[in-house]
Amino acid sequence: MLVLNGKEINKASLAKMIDGSLLNPYTTTQEIDELVKISLEYNTNSVCVNPNYLERVAKQLKGTDVKACVVIDYPFGTGSIEDKVNQAKVAIEHGVEIVDFVIDYGHLKSGNKDHLLEEIKACVAAVNGLETRFIIEVCYLTPEEIVTACECVIEGGGDFVKTSTGRFGGPDMEIIDLLVKTCKGRCKLKVAGTGQFWTANIALMCIAAGVDIIGTRSAKKIVDALEIFERFVKGIEIK
Repeated sequence: MLVLNGKEINKASLAKMIDGSLLNPYTTTQEIDELVKISLEYNTNSVCVNPNYLERVAKQLKGTDVKACVVIDYPFGTGSIEDKVNQAKVAIEHGVEIVDFVIDYGHLKSGNKDHLLEEIKACVAAVNGLETRFIIEVCYLTPEEIVTACECVIEGGGDFVKTSTGRFGGPDMEIIDLLVKTCKGRCKLKVAGTGQFWTANIALMCIAAGVDIIGTRSAKKIVDALEIFERFVKGIEIK
């Protein structure tokens, strides 16, 4: 039995730690339907898409254990607070169950913590209790700014800090370690943004570090490789 960070890991439990996501602007309906098919086959946590495909995905997932997730103000996070709130309300009308907001990291880098906190609180209030994630886009932030962003998400009532949009760059091991130390026991953590580099090794090491959810288009590859990973780790000994 594989146990990572106190969690028993098998194919079913691993799949439930994955948000199947496909967020390219050139994504086709055929690709979305294939993502939904795989996500239902593996019973992942959610399917995360852009708003243009949300209604399509929500209809296919209705009545299942896989949730419909949408990104808001993706990928730049430069919309006004009112824009983000309105987008969230439309998403609710279209059947969303999880909402991933991109924060205004320009304001964060400008030192406008109050604006960021106001934005997060408004977004949390707008979704009426639905699960919220806030994408802080770590590739553009200093370690100090990453901590500030996490503190704002926590104080603002967000459920998750999410590392990245995946459009510009994802976290390295040092950033993941910082995020886990900052968020542990205070809010949950979703890691995304490594693109095609997601493997079972990377995903499972993130979970071992304390990450709660992996956002990836590679759910099938990761879950199918679990047995091989288990054989590999049997040879690891730490003294």
